[in-house]
Amino acid sequence: MTDTAHVVVQRSDERRSFVTRSIGGETLVVPVTGHVMDLESIYVLNPVASRIWELLCSPTTADRIADVVAEEFAVSETDAAADVAEFLDSLRTRGLIEDLAKGA
Repeated sequence: MTDTAHVVVQRSDERRSFVTRSIGGETLVVPVTGHVMDLESIYVLNPVASRIWELLCSPTTADRIADVVAEEFAVSETDAAADVAEFLDSLRTRGLIEDLAKGA
């Protein structure tokens, strides 16, 4: 298994467009393909996931995201790192983020 804590990641906006809206304290992410919203693939993000999504606007690493999550949500660094890794894997599997070449 590859350690992805130091891999630079960001949203996959180049390959896929998204409409993102905050409603009632949650963030909705709707993929758009060919100028059509994919309503079968709406993602609802809780406050922690919303903050991670926001941090992914710019290239960053799982370590940096985990540091922010630990600080802003008062959780241990170990728990933050594990939760961030799991969430990023989920986003990566769905094609919502991509790993960038080192040094990006």
